[in-house]
Amino acid sequence: MKLSLLQENLNLALQNVSRFVAVKAQLPILNNLLFSTDQGRLKISATDLEIGINYWIGAKISQEGSITVPAREITEFVSYLSPGKIDLVLNQNNLLVLSSPKAESTFTTIPSTDFPLLPSVNPETSFNLDLALLNEAISQVAFTAATDDTRPVLTAILCQFTADNLLLVATDGFRLSLKNIKLANHPKLKTSHHLSTLLIPSRSLVEVAKLTKNSKTLTLGLTLDEHQLVFVLEDLELVSRLIEGEYPDYQRILPEAFKTKVILNRDEFSQAIKIASVFARQSANVVKFNIKSSGLELTANAPQLGQNQTTVEARVEGEPLEIAFNFKFISDFLSVCKGQELIIELNESLAPASFRDQSDPNFTHIIMPFRLQD
Repeated sequence: MKLSLLQENLNLALQNVSRFVAVKAQLPILNNLLFSTDQGRLKISATDLEIGINYWIGAKISQEGSITVPAREITEFVSYLSPGKIDLVLNQNNLLVLSSPKAESTFTTIPSTDFPLLPSVNPETSFNLDLALLNEAISQVAFTAATDDTRPVLTAILCQFTADNLLLVATDGFRLSLKNIKLANHPKLKTSHHLSTLLIPSRSLVEVAKLTKNSKTLTLGLTLDEHQLVFVLEDLELVSRLIEGEYPDYQRILPEAFKTKVILNRDEFSQAIKIASVFARQSANVVKFNIKSSGLELTANAPQLGQNQTTVEARVEGEPLEIAFNFKFISDFLSVCKGQELIIELNESLAPASFRDQSDPNFTHIIMPFRLQD
């Protein structure tokens, strides 16, 4: 293998691809990146067996070939080089020689035959998605998915495809996000196993959003064995396993009606939550809501620090109510809101509450309250 390329391009590729290297790899090959020539370009691949990536960059190929190299070391080395031309040569001793005008280094290698094969998309199941809509939806639901593996299905985002809609649902058991997207074309995911409903790891969708910021459309499809999902762009492919299991019946906790409705300004509410958080952090993150006909009163009490009380102007419809929430859950919701008016709909002090951005009727966020202490 022999090729030349630009440090700027290689560095960007390595920064992106190295995120997919196994952190605690049981197989030594998973600590490596696969370098392979592919139709006049260099393809760099990585996988931790849960999620994998193929990333193509332009290169001048003098001799075809493939090899794997230590991921952390080559990524760090290339990041320190100056912009400009870099030469990569696999010598007779199977060492990868990487040289620039002022630096040269050799890296030990492992044969590419030991590297796990990343499967391709089955074209019979692939279709296009509008990336702007998808990435916005991911930002609105992904933070709600569980981050530990106690219940693997809760680390996934439930994606339900119909003829013209995609519903994304995420929950960690304490809060739940739903986002509905209108689809321009009919998905072809009704396979032999009727995979119109997929459990996609939240991490995979977050990585898709990171890697596709400057793209407009994305091709999505299953692998032939239907156990993995492939996200395809012009210069990269992301291959993610699908999580197996039964997702919780989220519709069961969605309130059908509400006794109390609060309409308030996002910025004023956000400021009040930040003020309350100074005290709430010292007391299990609890912020108490006292909803009156005249407005909303927030209280946070920290015995070792003191107490805070903040009033927020609001239009209140229905019954008064006292209820308490984890302020971090509310802050997370506020971070993805774009409209100026928010709607909070509630029933009882221990019943799930609905938080909505009035500018986005397709997005709903549900938060479970804390039990109020006397």
